[in-house]
Order: sequence, then C-alpha cells, then structure tokens
Amino acid sequence: MHPIIASPADRWAGNTVWERMMTKQGELGGSQPRPRPRLGVTVPLANEEDTIQGFLDRVLAHLQSHDRIYCVLDNVCKDRTRSIISARAAQDARIVEVWSPQNRCVVDAYFAGYRAAFNDGCDWILEMDGGLSHLPEQIPPFLAGMEQGYDYVGGSRYLPGGCHKSPWNRVFVSKGGTLLTRLLLHAKMTDMTSGFECFNRRAMQMVLQAGVASKANFFQTEIRWMMHQLRWLEVPISYQNPNYRIGRSSIRESFQILWQLRRAAKKTRRTA
Repeated sequence: MHPIIASPADRWAGNTVWERMMTKQGELGGSQPRPRPRLGVTVPLANEEDTIQGFLDRVLAHLQSHDRIYCVLDNVCKDRTRSIISARAAQDARIVEVWSPQNRCVVDAYFAGYRAAFNDGCDWILEMDGGLSHLPEQIPPFLAGMEQGYDYVGGSRYLPGGCHKSPWNRVFVSKGGTLLTRLLLHAKMTDMTSGFECFNRRAMQMVLQAGVASKANFFQTEIRWMMHQLRWLEVPISYQNPNYRIGRSSIRESFQILWQLRRAAKKTRRTA
C-alpha cells in the first residue's frame, strides 16, 4: 500500500484516502477499463534519442485511446529526438508533437505543454520529465487521486515509499528548498520542488492565468504553493537525476522569489 498525504480538509476518520482508492479499484475487479476523463501528458524534451522510444512505449501503456502525450520540443534539441517523435506521431494519434522554437527557458517549454493540453480540451494534465527521471510506471497513483476528485496530485520523493536518488548537492538543494518553503510560507506539502504532478482544468487554468516569476526550476515551487488554495493530494514517487550541475543564478532567483512569496503571504494573512 502506498502512503499518501492529503490536504487537511480531506482527511477522513477511520479510512484513509488511499484505502478508499483501493476499495474502489477492488470493487471494479477484473472488468474492462471504463472510459475516464481525457488525460494529457506534457513532456518537455531535449536530446533524448537514446531513450525516447522506450519512454513513449511505457507512457502509452497507461493511456486510453482518447488520451494524448504532448512532446514539447524547441531549438535546444540537436539530435534525432524530433524526427523520432514525428515518425511515432504519424503512427499513433495519441502522440502530439509541440514545436515551440520561441521558448526562452525551461519554464517556457513547460507552459507550452500546459497550453497545448489545456487548449486541446484535456480534463487532467499530467506533467513529467522525459529523460526517465520520472517513471511512467508511477502514473496510476496520480490518476487514482484525480478519480477521487482532487484538483491537484503532486508526486513526493519524501513520503514513505518515495526516494530521491541523485548527487548529494541536488538532494540538498531539493530538501533544503522544501524545508525553507515550509518554514517561510507554512506550506504543508512534503515535497515543494518536484515536477511530477497532475492538474484538473480548474487547477491548470489557475496556473496559466497567474503565471510564474521564475525562469528556472523554482517555478515548480511557485506552482505547488499556488495549489495549496485547492484540494490537493501527494503520492510517493521515485526520482533519479545523475547530473551534478546546478546553476548558481537559479539558486539566487529562488531565494528572491521565495522572499517575495513570503511577503505576499504575510500581507494576505494581515488583510484576511
């Protein structure tokens, strides 16, 4: 059984959210999968030609015929990734190539995927990494959470059952960012820096309308803080990134924006 954390308003006496999920699945038994709301998986990609075929196969195994995977590519891609995506899209309508050469940073790539899925009418929008840092086999718990009516389901590396297998500096920055955000903003999620997450249309519309200030990976923290206004759920995930490099400018930006969020939160509490 996978542990979960739900927003405080969504704890049930005598029965956890996850137990209700499992009970519901058990009641379905071996029946054929019923049509569910349309899922759009958004995946920013760079140079992934060595792994993209297997990644697509593993994601598609969890998609129904009306679902889509939006593969976002821009000029950062220098290898054959785009041509592979184009060829697969011609064979499978569930694969959609999103060519976005106007992207200026990683945040632009993510938002290009968000808009593509939202404008295409997807009911649920799942964001994940295309370099296999996020495992496609862990998609089902996100969908189970959405089935329960949550606006947002976020993956957590720090729940029991989750793990973060990366160089020490990345783990330090990630855990430190989460702890600092929880301290300064009184955030409740156990992981405030992960990018494996699922939104319904209400949550995604909020993100698209509000936007983010960050041009680097701190935008994930901005989004998770925003999601505290809605019904949210966390599920455990495994994450692995062998890259040691972390940009100093992105860390400086993170501190600046975190302080801005703290000031805004304090102002909101005073006027409430």
